[in-house]
Amino acid sequence: MSAPGPPQDNGSPVEGRTGSDRVASGESLTPAPGLVGREAELARIDALLAEATGRGSATLLLQGDPGAGKTTLLGAARSRASGFTQLTATGVESESHLAHAGLLELLHPLRDQLDEVPEAQAAALGAALGWSPRPSGAADRFLVGAATLSLLAAAAERRPVLVVVDDLQWLDEESSVAVLFAARRLGPDAVALLLAGRAGSVPSGLVHDVPVLTLGGLPAHAAAGLLPRATSPAVLDRLVAETSGNPLALLEVSTRLDAAQLLGTAPIPETLPAGERVRKWHAASVVLLSPAARRAVLLLALSGPSSASGTAALAALAGPDEAARHLDEARERGVLVQEDGQHAFRHPLLRSTVLELATPAERRAAHEALADALPAGDRARTWHRAESTVGTDARVADELERLAQADRHRLGYAAASAALERAATLTDDHDLAARRLAAAAHDAFVAGDVGRVRRLVARVLAEDAPDRARGEALFTLGMLEQYAGSVPRSVEHLDAASRLLDGLLLVRVLTELAVARFRLNDVAGLVDCAHRIDAVADTTDPEQQLLAAFTGGVALVLTGDPVAGVARLADVRRLADLPALRHDALALLLMAISSAFTGQVEHAVTAGTPRLEELRRRGSVGVLVPLLAIRASGRAWLGDHTGAFADAGEAAELAQHLGYAADASVAEEMLAWQQAARGLHDDARASLARARTLTDRAGTTTAAAHQALTAAFCAVCRGDLDATVELLEARLEIDGGVGSSGEPLGIAPLLVEAYTGLGRTDDARALTAQYAAATPVSAPALSRALLHRCEGWSAVDDSAARDLFEAALESHAAADDPFEEARTRLAYGGRLRRTGQRIAAREQLDAAARAFAAMDLDHWSDLAARELAATGATAHRRHTPGEAPLTSQETRVALLAAQGLSNREIGASLFLSPKTIERHLSSVYRKRGFRSRTELAAALARQDPSP
Repeated sequence: MSAPGPPQDNGSPVEGRTGSDRVASGESLTPAPGLVGREAELARIDALLAEATGRGSATLLLQGDPGAGKTTLLGAARSRASGFTQLTATGVESESHLAHAGLLELLHPLRDQLDEVPEAQAAALGAALGWSPRPSGAADRFLVGAATLSLLAAAAERRPVLVVVDDLQWLDEESSVAVLFAARRLGPDAVALLLAGRAGSVPSGLVHDVPVLTLGGLPAHAAAGLLPRATSPAVLDRLVAETSGNPLALLEVSTRLDAAQLLGTAPIPETLPAGERVRKWHAASVVLLSPAARRAVLLLALSGPSSASGTAALAALAGPDEAARHLDEARERGVLVQEDGQHAFRHPLLRSTVLELATPAERRAAHEALADALPAGDRARTWHRAESTVGTDARVADELERLAQADRHRLGYAAASAALERAATLTDDHDLAARRLAAAAHDAFVAGDVGRVRRLVARVLAEDAPDRARGEALFTLGMLEQYAGSVPRSVEHLDAASRLLDGLLLVRVLTELAVARFRLNDVAGLVDCAHRIDAVADTTDPEQQLLAAFTGGVALVLTGDPVAGVARLADVRRLADLPALRHDALALLLMAISSAFTGQVEHAVTAGTPRLEELRRRGSVGVLVPLLAIRASGRAWLGDHTGAFADAGEAAELAQHLGYAADASVAEEMLAWQQAARGLHDDARASLARARTLTDRAGTTTAAAHQALTAAFCAVCRGDLDATVELLEARLEIDGGVGSSGEPLGIAPLLVEAYTGLGRTDDARALTAQYAAATPVSAPALSRALLHRCEGWSAVDDSAARDLFEAALESHAAADDPFEEARTRLAYGGRLRRTGQRIAAREQLDAAARAFAAMDLDHWSDLAARELAATGATAHRRHTPGEAPLTSQETRVALLAAQGLSNREIGASLFLSPKTIERHLSSVYRKRGFRSRTELAAALARQDPSP
């Protein structure tokens, strides 16, 4: 029986024309051999290419069993993409731990365009791919993803780009994250991304929102085109049934059956390959190789996409002539092919089969040969040496730890985590091995690899590790749960960690535990954390002082001692400005949170913004989510709802990319609030749904009063007062109706408004009386203003209502919340109009309409304009009624363009491509009637947050 030959792909594109050109012209595309029965899939690929060249970036994931034809379809796509710059990469199972290996293969042809990438992004990419001899930046995974986007967008300015990634399930994590980040944020750029992966093996979190085309088996009429013409119908039906129509299995079977078997005049094998069983047929090819040839292909299998090191090792072992003879044998047996002067496996499954058939001893010997063939200092040499080691080896373990330290800054935290985990297995000192595993878990947490963190922590906890290593592992797991998992579980892990650690780590753990307990409205637990921190914090260490001041100050405020609490929180601001902490992201975050408790929101926005932008430039993206959410809140409080909308949208987008849960839900809620206030009710519903999903995942839904209040506000905006009542009355049952910051009966202003609108005046008066009893005279001015507004709504006497609304406005003057003041004026003016006091009503309604318009809140601006029109007056509007409001991303672009930034600079700041910025600006100009950036800047400059 002859050895099987490779499946042939003889498809040839129409010269000089892409598949999208031929689709557009209506030409028939006849599939080549090897693509029989894939007409629908080819049409989908043509549509992908057409979309990229016509409307902008598009992505498609091909999924299927081994042998389904994924690689053949990728080749067909490349042949149909004439006129495209083509970039390819293939995941390699044995090299999935080598950070950025796939990205290097993919982007190498674009290296000469690196100078078109924003500086910070270029530095990160240069560090990651080894393009910078002395890297000036760290390979932050977010910045590497942004740089990938920028590089692809720059290439697409010249020609359309086709990105082809095969075996995505084996691509190293850093590369896959960068590619998918670019795929999600490319806009009108002419980039098509075609990915392929084994069904069920590609992480769902990686491709959760990517369009998928699943390759099933071929039906009999299509499968007939793969088999010899003499195949009888009965044999054809059996082959299709027993191979599930798998194209590769059918091709392999056809080479192993003789003419009589195909005609049905001789029996065929009892068992035929289907799905994973194709591997057995590949194994038949590999086992026919001589031992020397098998060793040769094993060296190639372990050497990665480029066979240079494998070929060098083979030549060193056997000599150049013998090496060539072994490789020729592998080609004759159909295991290898030669492409562009290099040897490659005929099919990815053959490479996997070679690795599976090798014994552990054979693999170790091959790794050792590869290590010997590589120069000293090569990181791959260190890894091959580690994989060739049996048992423990302190020297190699130390070398891997040093490699991890270098990887952390150059290749990223995932690479460092992999190196530390392997170092731990080579370490004979039990305690040191546990510490290395705990450090590997922490690096995996920073890298965002949730599954890896859980696995590594489980190893630390199961191996009777020393207290410190266990504490560090639990600390890491607690942070993971708080930001991307379950907050109640986070509390359990952080509390356990706090019993095992001391010093600075203990103070850090207790601070995280305090935040987690605050998310669950566990004030007593937060206070306990504050007391424990005060008992152990080193008063000479600025960081520990800051953490103690923050938790202690919040505890005092929440337990009824705002004066002492504000005094301690003021220390947070002072300490965060010290040189030692000025560039610390956590210090800035705690300063921003403290401002909400001390009422120094304006300082947090003005003083914190330059530091936030510096963190953005440095690529500290993880902390941007809570910082942007806090700044959005501060801006909204000050009346800058344009800026708040921009920040909330960006925080929500980044949170989705990072996989956050608790912080992401807050960002989504704020985005929903802004969308509803602009009349974008469908968008607001979608944002609220995402927020609810996230708090359910985090286990904080019942404690999330802010979410119910946001949902109730959105219901008010769309006129669904029944929903408002249902939401807020439920909060009365859960926690007595506290507000988002724990204030007594904080739900009252919205619920009284809903009761009044529904004609439930008795309920409105009863709740207002309870609210008055819960609001002391010493309450903040805003609380007093909202109480008087409730009293004005529910007042029976018109004269009394007027006095109460005037009292509310007097309190608003000291509260500095333009939106709520405008809402009070709208309610006041509406009451005046309904009692026939049109002149007085116009004064209040005109002020409200101007304030809402200045804040860019179209829904409320329209409401005020309609009320004003009912008095016989006309509201002054900034733009034509009925125009579509700007989206959050359009608002971000407009704000930066108004500052004079170029499209490229805006794209670098927002991690978007210049073409996406251009599209957004065009939309802004169309929606607002601007003709230039000068008009845009002037219009935004005229926006005044005050009424």
